[in-house]
Amino acid sequence: MRVVILSDTHGSRGRLLDAVREAGAFDVLVHLGDGISDVDAMRPYINADVIAVRGNNDIFSYQPDFRVAELCGQKVYMCHGHTAGVRESRERLAALAKEAGCPIALYGHTHIFADETINGVRCLNPGSIGYPVGAHGYIEMSDGGGEACIRFVGL
Repeated sequence: MRVVILSDTHGSRGRLLDAVREAGAFDVLVHLGDGISDVDAMRPYINADVIAVRGNNDIFSYQPDFRVAELCGQKVYMCHGHTAGVRESRERLAALAKEAGCPIALYGHTHIFADETINGVRCLNPGSIGYPVGAHGYIEMSDGGGEACIRFVGL
């Protein structure tokens, strides 16, 4: 299984399409909020399942604030991050993931790529492909001998 994880497209449908094309073949696209309508508009070009959560700018979105799913054999907590206060600290995010039994937490909101482990939870942010602030790219997750292999791909 191959998963592409991105966030904060903010109307940059061209960059979303660039990320999808660069990724090549993958099984699941995870969008961590602030641009759900971008994913909906680009769905004909995305040949994969889509998992999404609502961001603070996705006012009319039907998506939930968070999800828990199994990706590449790992239980993963997904949220945009605004309700967990990720700009100030990722402690609450890690606690929510741990409470849900997830060793990995995916979030967006800050527009800055991050990969840190907090209280045993690996907290990952792909940055924003919508704004030219911080890191631009996506996170790729794939199966690797029973453990998830995670890498950042800059655009």
